[in-house]
Amino acid sequence: MRSVRYIALVGALPAVALSFYPFNAEDTGTLGALGRFQTELNLSYSRQFNGDRQKDATLQLTAGLSKNMDVAALLPYSQRGQAEGLNDLGLFVKHVPLEVRGHRIGYKLQLNLDTGKEGIGYGKTTAQLNLMAERQLKGFTLNTNLFYSKTSQVEGLRDSYGFYLHAYGDVGKWLTLGAEFKYVLPQDKTTDKVDTHLLFGIVFHPRENLDLSLGFQKGLSRQEGFTDYSFLAGFLLRF
Repeated sequence: MRSVRYIALVGALPAVALSFYPFNAEDTGTLGALGRFQTELNLSYSRQFNGDRQKDATLQLTAGLSKNMDVAALLPYSQRGQAEGLNDLGLFVKHVPLEVRGHRIGYKLQLNLDTGKEGIGYGKTTAQLNLMAERQLKGFTLNTNLFYSKTSQVEGLRDSYGFYLHAYGDVGKWLTLGAEFKYVLPQDKTTDKVDTHLLFGIVFHPRENLDLSLGFQKGLSRQEGFTDYSFLAGFLLRF
């Protein structure tokens, strides 16, 4: 079914971690206290290897619960060809309980509710678990994410899993540069080819509470339905 294939390959946007846009890997940063908030608007334009194009916009609101725990809500909107509308609402909690000698370990649990437009959302509630580990070195940070997506309850899909390798560092006070590698078994049952990509991103910090981000993602696995390339841009405000 074309609608199921679209959901499998495109509708997964809410399952992607967005806390350190334009990167997909979840970082171990939190807002740091109860009563702190952060709002984000994240945009992407992508071309698939088969020539299909898509646009996505996600509004995210994050709230601090404690020094090392945040909760967030994500409202995504997707457009691909003639299909356009709200995607599934995402809710997640992120907890970073361990910090020892420059190492930080945490997890993120996210639910994607069955609220999206037919043909855009999954049509069922889905979930994802991220396990994050970071190590801070001189001038930069190394990050590893292991993730598992529970989507086999949706017709035509299977549970998906994989990892991200991510490194980033500050260049002066106002700029962060980073790169990321993704390796994932896709949700679509019709392919056993692993999906891989490279992503390069820049985050500007013109003010302490404001971030502006740009990114470019290039797919390495040539397969119909996989992303060939993406351009990404984001706006983040803390208050």
